[in-house]
This record gives sequence, structure tokens and C-alpha cells, in this order.
Amino acid sequence: MIYRHILSGARIAISILAAVTILMIVDPAVAAGIEIAVGAPDTVSVGQEVEVKAVLSQNGVPVEGAEVALTYQASLAGESARVEIATGTTDETGIAVMIYEQRADANGEMQVVYLGPDADPVEPYVLTIAVESAGPQLYEFEAGVKIPFVNGTLVILVISGVWFLIGLSAVYLVRVGWDGRGTSEASTPEDGSMWISTLLSTVAVITAIGMVIVFIRSPVSNTHIKDPHQYDRTPIAYVGVGFSYVGFGLNDESSAQTGDPIADGSVLYFKYGCAACHGLSGRGAVVGAPLVDEIGSFGGFSEDTREGPKGMSEYDEATISEENLQKIYAYLKDEG
Repeated sequence: MIYRHILSGARIAISILAAVTILMIVDPAVAAGIEIAVGAPDTVSVGQEVEVKAVLSQNGVPVEGAEVALTYQASLAGESARVEIATGTTDETGIAVMIYEQRADANGEMQVVYLGPDADPVEPYVLTIAVESAGPQLYEFEAGVKIPFVNGTLVILVISGVWFLIGLSAVYLVRVGWDGRGTSEASTPEDGSMWISTLLSTVAVITAIGMVIVFIRSPVSNTHIKDPHQYDRTPIAYVGVGFSYVGFGLNDESSAQTGDPIADGSVLYFKYGCAACHGLSGRGAVVGAPLVDEIGSFGGFSEDTREGPKGMSEYDEATISEENLQKIYAYLKDEG
């Protein structure tokens, strides 16, 4: 009996030793999976750039090269699914930085999920980031119909007049039906005019009531298709100080250094964008006046180019040198 107990205890000890050995040999991911910790702000505002940090570790060791994503629940056209709004890859310290711009006025439940490279399932980290109220958006879409440039009172009067005529017609049809009921001719089964009049009057009354109901409910009848979220639109910009446009310089002027001023001037004429306003050969276009016929002396041409008359952009010597301006002048004189 004692021998049997000793044998049974030995078997149990061997089994425990084998299990421990297997756990030490197999991949640590089986013994202890990847853990995710997240650092994120508690509250953000609409339009803010939000930074979320995810820290991945396995058995206390940072996980490098792992891909993670920040998701939230979104709904569209009756379908709901999780949407990725930012992704990141962990560095040697196991930290992945994910940055997104807060657009909606509510996030709901957010998750940091593990994407790989390992295929083993990892429990996602659930978090919630509150959004401060940012007030109404710049553009609000309200249910109902808006008719611009028409006086609201006039529209109400026209609609009221139409309803009055419909109601008056319904009353007259009802009266015709009841008057026909009192005559022997209209009440004969073969004629049937009394029932036709009653049917028409009933349809007219129901139609009028239905139109009234639709009109009363119009401000709220389509609210289910309105997006309840508010978005931070691009702020309106105002010009505080005006500066003269100085044009743009050439990155490479080697193509305009052939030694022929006319050929070089034709290149510079297009490079500096003169053709955009004054036409391909300086004979004028929709915006700019013709140059070949009114170019005059070089002094006047240079003065007009520097000062920019009649809304033309100003080109100083830092943009177009005097030498290049003479080449453009030579090209235009040759075209004339």
C-alpha cells in the first residue's frame, strides 16, 4: 500500500515537472501575451491635434516594431463599424505615438488595437477621451426648405391662399354632396352622383388636412438625416496688411544666356509669366494690355514694369534684373 502511494506521488511530481519544462521552452507569447498601456489626454477640444501614446510590453520587456491603431465606433447609412483614425509603430522602448486631429464633438468608446506582426490575439486597450463643447459650427444645416431672396411673409401668404382655395373647394364639394342627397334625381341608385360628390369631397378634405400636417411638421420631419456632430470649420481669414507682389525669380537662368537678346528675351518673357496676362507674343489678352504696339522707350517700359500700373504686379530689380528686362524689351520690340 505504501509503495503504491509513493508511486502515485512520483507520477504527479513528474507531470508537474514536465508541464513547467514545456512552459519554459515554448514561445513566451503563449505563457504571457503582449500587454498594452496607453497615455492620452482626458479632455480635448474640436480642432485640436491630439497625441496618444501606446506602450507595448511582453513579460516586462518592451516590444519593438509592433503596429498599433487607434479606432473609434462610426456609423454611416445604418451601418456601424470601427474606423482607424491613427496608426503607429513601436520603437526600441516599446512606445508608439499616434496623432490625429479632433473633428467630431464626441468620440464615444475608443480602442488601441494590436495589428502585428504577430498573429496571436491581443486584448485591445479601451479608453475614452472627452471633448469640450466648441459651440456651434460656422455652417449649420437645418431641416426644412429655405428660399433665398424671397420675403418670408409673401411665401406664407401665397401658401395660405392656396390652402384657402383648397378648403373652399372642399366645402363646396361637401355642400354639393349634401344638396344632391335631398333630391330624388341625385339619390337614385342608377345615377350615383350623390356618392361621387361625397367621395370627391372626402378626398379633398383628407388632402387638405394632410397638407396642413406636412406643413406643420416640415421643420422636424427630416431631422433624422442631419448629422448630429459639429465640426470645426476653417476659420475665416481677414487681410490686415497689403504687400506689393514682387513676382518670382528664376531658379535657372542658363537658358536665357545665349548671347542673343531677342532669343533670351523670348525665354524670359515666358519664364516670368508675362505671357499669362499679355498674350503669347505680347499682343494683349483678356487681362493684360498689348505691349508690342505701346511699348515706347525702354525707360517707360522699365518704369511701368517696376511700378505696375492699372493693377499690374510690381517687379523690382531683385525679381527681374535690369539686364533681363532689356532682353524682354528687345524681344517685344522685335515682335512689333
